[in-house]
Amino acid sequence: MHLFARSTVLRLLFLRFAIVVMGAQRTMSTCKLTNVPGFFAQDLPETDPKTFDYIKSNFGLLEEFPVECDELWEKDATPVPRWDRFKHALAAMNRDASKHTSYRVLFLARHGQGFHNVAEVYYGTELWNSYWSKLDGNGTIVWADAKLTDQGIQEAENANAAWKSQLALGMPLPQSFYSSPLQRASNTLEITWSGITLDKGAPDPTIKEKLRETLGVHTCDRRSSKTYLHETFPEFEFEEGFTENDKLWVADVRESNAERTVRLGETLREILENDQSTYITISAHGGSITSILEVIGHRKFAMNTGEVIPVVVKVEYCTVEVGNEVYKSCCVKV
Repeated sequence: MHLFARSTVLRLLFLRFAIVVMGAQRTMSTCKLTNVPGFFAQDLPETDPKTFDYIKSNFGLLEEFPVECDELWEKDATPVPRWDRFKHALAAMNRDASKHTSYRVLFLARHGQGFHNVAEVYYGTELWNSYWSKLDGNGTIVWADAKLTDQGIQEAENANAAWKSQLALGMPLPQSFYSSPLQRASNTLEITWSGITLDKGAPDPTIKEKLRETLGVHTCDRRSSKTYLHETFPEFEFEEGFTENDKLWVADVRESNAERTVRLGETLREILENDQSTYITISAHGGSITSILEVIGHRKFAMNTGEVIPVVVKVEYCTVEVGNEVYKSCCVKV
């Protein structure tokens, strides 16, 4: 990092700390995010991502939950439906948690197949990365801010049917909906929740800038203007500060996986700080979901286009005292 850039970052960090101390910023920040395994098959090392079918497997919900949840029902009583047991388990975990801890469920949805996915397969990853990904298209198809293919639309419709089927069995309905600003993610969310929430008076989905795929170079990851997105997805809201044009994408620098993970960690913490919903769905990308799983300590789980992975996340806060004031803040535990 150049000396000027380093000094700028240090000044920004100092300013942020000063604002917190002065009490002018929000007083609660997430401290630690941890995956809670034992609820979904995707948690288990023996589950093969290449062959796992989330639709046929009830989104991966297991028959048996962690031992600490077994006391929620009588073993000799009438069997309780699996999703009902899951909801009771989450409710009990939150009821018994300390005031600085909560348990959330994230439904992470990868977008359906986009035209850029087809192009990469056609040209091969090496040629795609070195040449074709830098163009807007090939004269036949366009992959800049790639749209869904017919297969991608079908994958989103399959997700819609899967949600309807599982909701009828007691699956919890998400209380909040977030999407990457890239069209393939927003369109997947739109199709997935059509007839379930989007036209049923549920909260509108929120487009968040930094939920997007790896930044830079590849035109498929360069977003459209806010005006265009608003016209295309009129039922969606935009997070505060969402700019008219894409200010994150640059043509000559590709974000590293480590940088992407930092960005997604900050974005996930921001969501969980400001949204107290227990059940949250996020429509995003293979790379961004990979980073979210890394942030929470989930095992690696590669997803095909159009798939969904649920994760249970333990969110812990901590407090710090500054003079006579007490602030809930983000503490790093070593």
